[in-house]
Amino acid sequence: MLDQIHWLAAVTVLGVLEQAYFFLQVIYARRLFGISPPKISGPPEFERIFRAQVNSSEYFPIFLALLWQAGLFFHQGLAAALGLLYLYGRYCYFMGYKASSSER
Repeated sequence: MLDQIHWLAAVTVLGVLEQAYFFLQVIYARRLFGISPPKISGPPEFERIFRAQVNSSEYFPIFLALLWQAGLFFHQGLAAALGLLYLYGRYCYFMGYKASSSER
């Protein structure tokens, strides 16, 4: 069975790396705007980055559960492909949310 889950594991690792990238974006924004934890309010630019990261991390456990269940019980390749599509969509969402409304 372990030889059949390598695609799911790869997508999981990519998802974790994407979440780490989002976390780093918040850290950089905190430094840029001088906002110390635990404060979560500040300039609109910071709040957009922070909110996009929080929105993404809220849905990450659901994504992982669905990815692994679909991969184990249905088809690993299809689940991995849809997982990659979701991660790409999440990245586009983050970048779009991060941009000001006049730049979208």
